[in-house]
Amino acid sequence: MQPTPPIRKATVAMYTGAALTLVAVLALVVDQSGGGLARHLHDTYPGRAPGWLSMTTASIATYLYALYGAGFVLWLWMARKAGKGTRRVRITATAAFVVGSVLLVYNFTQPHPLMVTATGALPCLSGLAAVALLWAGRSTRKSVTA
Repeated sequence: MQPTPPIRKATVAMYTGAALTLVAVLALVVDQSGGGLARHLHDTYPGRAPGWLSMTTASIATYLYALYGAGFVLWLWMARKAGKGTRRVRITATAAFVVGSVLLVYNFTQPHPLMVTATGALPCLSGLAAVALLWAGRSTRKSVTA
């Protein structure tokens, strides 16, 4: 089945989301190389033991790397399925967008550096575009031929 123009545009949005996820990873790497997360935690929670600071920094970094890694793989998988015209990708992309948005709101409530959280928000914008395109009236074969 050949994908419709909105589905092709959604596929591009998904590949863009994967690229923006890599930008978020790069921002995290740059932040960590400069000690930004550790410094931010030290400023947010003064007087904590150095062991606590190291453990918390490692835990947050691990969480963010795992989140970005899973997101990147999911973006590529969804883009491939959408490019093939698979209908179920609408539900998957919508669910991924909702979960990603909830995690984004959660991340803004946590003591992460603003640059890291803000760049982590960029893939959600692609997700919004992809979901809107996937659910557009002209994205189905029936509505194109009708």
